[in-house]
Amino acid sequence: MEQLLFLFSVFVISFSGAMMPGPVTAVVIANARHSRFAGFVVAAGHAMIEIPLILFLAFYAANFMENPLVHALIAFAGAAMLLYVGGDMIRKSGREEDLQIKNYSAFLGGIVSSINPYFIVWWATTGLAMILQAKSFGHGLLVFFIIVHLSVDFFWDGILGWLMNRSGAYNYPKVRKIVTILLGVCLILVALYFVFSGIRVLGSR
Repeated sequence: MEQLLFLFSVFVISFSGAMMPGPVTAVVIANARHSRFAGFVVAAGHAMIEIPLILFLAFYAANFMENPLVHALIAFAGAAMLLYVGGDMIRKSGREEDLQIKNYSAFLGGIVSSINPYFIVWWATTGLAMILQAKSFGHGLLVFFIIVHLSVDFFWDGILGWLMNRSGAYNYPKVRKIVTILLGVCLILVALYFVFSGIRVLGSR
C-alpha cells in the first residue's frame, strides 16, 4: 500500500513539475505551431537527459547518501523545495506567464531546455529524495519510478502540444488556475509526507 502511495506522490510531483511554465514548455509551444506531435518529441529529448541522470543518482550519487542522517536531510530539503513550489504555484495561479520561445527543433529543444537552474535544483532535492525513497522499497520500484515520471512528461507535453496545435486550449486561464491550485495543494501534502519520512528514518537510527 505504501508503495502505491509513493508512486502516486511521484505522479503528482512529476505532473506539477511538468506543468510549471519554463524552457521545456516554451519549446513545446513553439514547435506545436508546426506539428501536433511536437510535445511527444520534446519529451523524448527531455528523457534523453533524465534517464542517465536518474540512473547516476540512483546507483552512484545515492550510494554516498544512504546514511540515515543524510537521507533525512535530503528528505527535508525535498520537502522544503515542494513547500516553496507548491506555495508559489498557488500564489501565481492567476498570473499570465511570459514564456520566452526558443528557436530549437523539438527533439534538440527537449535536450537543451532541460538544462536550467530549476531542473538542477529539483533533481538535487526533490528528485533525489524520491530516488532514495524508491530505493528503500527495492530496485524494482525504481523502475516503476522512472516509468511513472517519464510517462507524466510524455503525457503532459504531448497533450499540451496537441492542444496548442489544434485549438490553443492551454490559454483558458480559469481552467489553468484551478488545476494549478490543486497541484499546489497536492505538493504541500506530499511535502508533509517527505517530512514524516525523514523523521521516520531518523527514528530508525
